[in-house]
Amino acid sequence: MLKKVGDIMHVSHDRRLVIKLSFTPPINITVYDYAMKRLGTLYDIIGPVNSPYGLVKPDPQLSRPENFVGKSAYVRDIDLRRRRGGGHGHSK
Repeated sequence: MLKKVGDIMHVSHDRRLVIKLSFTPPINITVYDYAMKRLGTLYDIIGPVNSPYGLVKPDPQLSRPENFVGKSAYVRDIDLRRRRGGGHGHSK
């Protein structure tokens, strides 16, 4: 299951995807398009806390990142659960 993480606003001068985030996911999570094509990895979050942007390093297989500008970006629910502990009985 996919969860929308935000919309791709533009490609930076160093070919990174800039995403207007709808929530703040964990760093190093994999980002996909709606068809489950791997876009890359979230490596930084910038901007104000109430309106953050994510920077995604494109996957080496992604030949034209600019083709995704204006489209939505997604993360997998399972990746979010793994990164946040998932509640599997691990108490601290």
